[in-house]
Amino acid sequence: MNAFKSRYGMQADKRLTGLLNLMNELVSSDEDTKIIEVNKFFNQIEYRSDALAWGKSDYWASRLEFLGKGMGDCEDYAVAKFLTLIQLGVPQEKLFLTYVKAIGYAEVAHMVVSYYPKNGAVPLVLDNYNKQILPATQRNDLVPVYSFTANDLYIQKQQGLGKRVNPSSSKNLQKLKEIDLEIYKR
Repeated sequence: MNAFKSRYGMQADKRLTGLLNLMNELVSSDEDTKIIEVNKFFNQIEYRSDALAWGKSDYWASRLEFLGKGMGDCEDYAVAKFLTLIQLGVPQEKLFLTYVKAIGYAEVAHMVVSYYPKNGAVPLVLDNYNKQILPATQRNDLVPVYSFTANDLYIQKQQGLGKRVNPSSSKNLQKLKEIDLEIYKR
């Protein structure tokens, strides 16, 4: 904690402490509460493009970097929510990082978390553009392209449905696996 505080400052330390407190409060909560509260927590953080936040055209920040800077882009929100929910015990097979085309937004390439409450259910979308958690069928502003985890890759044919493909065909899996290590460091 001291290294994090000295690197990023007092406000970053408050954000990290807030996350740890929230996770302690949520550990025994039901899945719905975890989904709502984690989405709400990370959506408080300021949106900034990778160019403004990191001086790079595409950078996937770890959850600690995202909290440390107090800003990030869509991948940073999605990865932070995804990792936190897994750490809180939400089964990984219910959670996917989903690349979408965001219609009507400045940034068309966008990433959200898709949460499947039950096998075969329409996923709920955890997003930083529209902060309300809605079923994918009610997000006409998002066109799903593909969903993935560290182990799986699905090409999306239509909202809520997908076809599993060879995960080695995604360059983003390596980025996620590198960030995913953060789970095991705690």
